Amino acid sequence: MPVAADRAARLFYDDACGPCALLARTAEGVSRHRVQATPLTSPEAETRLAELSPTDRFSSAHLEDGAGLRSGADLATPLVGLALGPRWAELLRRLPPADRALRAAYRRLWEYRRTRGCARVSVAGARTGP
Repeated sequence: MPVAADRAARLFYDDACGPCALLARTAEGVSRHRVQATPLTSPEAETRLAELSPTDRFSSAHLEDGAGLRSGADLATPLVGLALGPRWAELLRRLPPADRALRAAYRRLWEYRRTRGCARVSVAGARTGP
């Protein structure tokens, strides 16, 4: 697995965005550090996310685990499973309205980031300030 032996997954997040940092650190703590919160600007992210363009890299959070790399709203349910336990992820899968609501919440957070200037990416792909 691409993360340390004592970790189940790595969550790449924008540490310049307050809500993103709060949610990433919360996921890390609730998961008892099975999920490692890693800033998108870290050397580890440079290596692990090298196949993504800067625009794609900074456009959402990314979850890397044994199943591969998931980005954006696609990481919501697996992250719940890693943080709270597999039963929670299974519950979300069995209740499509709950899964859709979780994905919608992620998309609302992204829209908030986009409109408030958290980690905006310029056309050239370089990060710009808030």
